[in-house]
Amino acid sequence: MTEQLNTDHAPEYPLECDHCHYPIPGEAEESDEGRYCSVACREAAADGSTMTDPHAYKRIATGVEPLDSLVPNGVPADSLLLLSGEEGTRRTELGVELVWRALERGEPAVVISVMNPPTATLERFYQNGWNVLPALENDRLRVIDCFTSRLDDRDEFRAQRNEWTEFVGEAAEDAVVEVRDPTDRREMTHSLRGALDDLEMTETGLVTIDSLDELESLLQRQTARDLLTDLRATVCKARFVPIIAGTASTGEDDAPAAEYVFDGIIDLRLTDRLAPDARLKRLAVRKLVGAQFLPQWVTYEYEPARGLFAFGPDTDVRQRYEVGNGPLQPNRNR
Repeated sequence: MTEQLNTDHAPEYPLECDHCHYPIPGEAEESDEGRYCSVACREAAADGSTMTDPHAYKRIATGVEPLDSLVPNGVPADSLLLLSGEEGTRRTELGVELVWRALERGEPAVVISVMNPPTATLERFYQNGWNVLPALENDRLRVIDCFTSRLDDRDEFRAQRNEWTEFVGEAAEDAVVEVRDPTDRREMTHSLRGALDDLEMTETGLVTIDSLDELESLLQRQTARDLLTDLRATVCKARFVPIIAGTASTGEDDAPAAEYVFDGIIDLRLTDRLAPDARLKRLAVRKLVGAQFLPQWVTYEYEPARGLFAFGPDTDVRQRYEVGNGPLQPNRNR
């Protein structure tokens, strides 16, 4: 007769460490307070240390439908990400939407505005139907202004603003951090760290850089690379706050700022192969360190308020649009 293994009192595997919350790969270190994966965790718990469950902050669902469909388990929160997109792929709108989705989740966000003045940066949200005024008032959104100091006459610039732009500028005044010398990467880094500290951004929120191309034109190429390397270490890896930078892509091999610096690269491309006489937008994850992703292209479109949305795999893309006497419009009945 074959002897049966008595599993009535066998522990459920894998056991989870009561301090770091990761699986215990071998024999547990036990105490009256619990089971631990190591002496370090057992002693830390005995000293009263508490560790947040890493699953709660180490991966994020971005809230952007086409992107989340390719990364079903979430984007690692310690990632430096590059949005590499051809002109016309709504790359800028994707960066704006990523910030808005974070605000919708109740998380803070910082936008490093290199290409536009702060009012123009905020206007991109309003163009999408997303009101960021409450986030500005509630101290959940900051804009690092790397543009205004480069104006020849900022007083003239302010004098030319219309009533709405002036209102937005006044409403956002306390949420804007002006960098006096954007060519000094240390000042830019210091300004960002101050904003992160003020918003208590550790294990929450995200940072976006509106244009990596403009940043590289402002700084020397090597200096821009050093800045990204520094921010990757001190923000992404130390705080678990992702940074997302956008860059224009021509489809050639002139990659910006050493792509190896980035933990993830999201490609946005146009194609005319899927439907006659139509240039459709497609998105794919080229690389994403520390996460599984689907190795395929997702066809997507953009709509104000809705943001980016994906086509279904069986959708006839030619039927996604209503064709009339006016401009081509997304068909909302599909």
